[in-house]
Amino acid sequence: MLSRVADNLYWMSRYLERAEHTSRLLDVHLNLMLDMASQTVEQQRIKRLSDSLSLTDPSHGEGDDMLRRLTFDSQIPTSIISTISSARDNARQVREEISSEMWMQMNKLYLYVLHADANIIWRDSPHHFYLEVREGSHLFQGIADATMNHNQGWNFIQLGRYIERTFGLLHLLEVHFQDVDLRIKTEVNPESFFEWVATLKSVTAYEAYCKVYNPNLQPIWMLEFLLFNTEFPRSLRFCVDMIQSSLNTLADATTRSRNTRLYRIAGKLQSNLRYDDINDISDLHVYLENIRQQIFQIHDTLYDTYISYPIETAL
Repeated sequence: MLSRVADNLYWMSRYLERAEHTSRLLDVHLNLMLDMASQTVEQQRIKRLSDSLSLTDPSHGEGDDMLRRLTFDSQIPTSIISTISSARDNARQVREEISSEMWMQMNKLYLYVLHADANIIWRDSPHHFYLEVREGSHLFQGIADATMNHNQGWNFIQLGRYIERTFGLLHLLEVHFQDVDLRIKTEVNPESFFEWVATLKSVTAYEAYCKVYNPNLQPIWMLEFLLFNTEFPRSLRFCVDMIQSSLNTLADATTRSRNTRLYRIAGKLQSNLRYDDINDISDLHVYLENIRQQIFQIHDTLYDTYISYPIETAL
């Protein structure tokens, strides 16, 4: 496979996953602001979350205005409309590598957000808009799995999806758990209950969490579930397992050795998560930052190995 094609498929998947994650994040926090008596804390949390979306310019506003711009402002590279446009642009450049059904669904989602009337939607039902974005993204992923050969290109799509999902999860955990002492049991009052429910719903984990534990929302249990659960498709452990699986498939398909730096980094991270325990985490920020740096290394070495490698390597 051409490195250019791999690059487009990888970023097409990352941009679409980012749009899906952003739409859910904004939808959940918009609803939470309606439920909470004081909106100050929630607005501060949204600001911290928006840092991961590169929204650091004070001119971008606060509260509802900030959420609206993260949704519709094409001048912000990480807004929903911008990320979906970027995903479509990458798909267009590799039109021959994806199925017709995938291309049609990508265009359908792109045209929906492009022609959406921001004023009417924001006044009447932003929730419906966010829902359409998420469903459009889910439908594209399902169509890709059902209609595309599960070859090298499909594995680059998988890598883009789960690497982007990991970054989103890590930042979410850092923002929501930064003031939590994991050594003591947390008393959950009505307001904090809504906050913890919103945390889980930001990664569609509320119902899955309740099936594994119970509706008693304890931060240490939530963190353990989101970090180490092997079955939930948005947990850190699950995402890293899927990254490693796709890398192994690529190694077999391209006759590359699994002893290279890329596979050692991914294998080490997977092994650590397999044996880590929530009770052994003394500093959550340091722990999450260490994992983030390892994911960055996987991204960088993936590029060095398959996309931007020197011509001498190919020869």
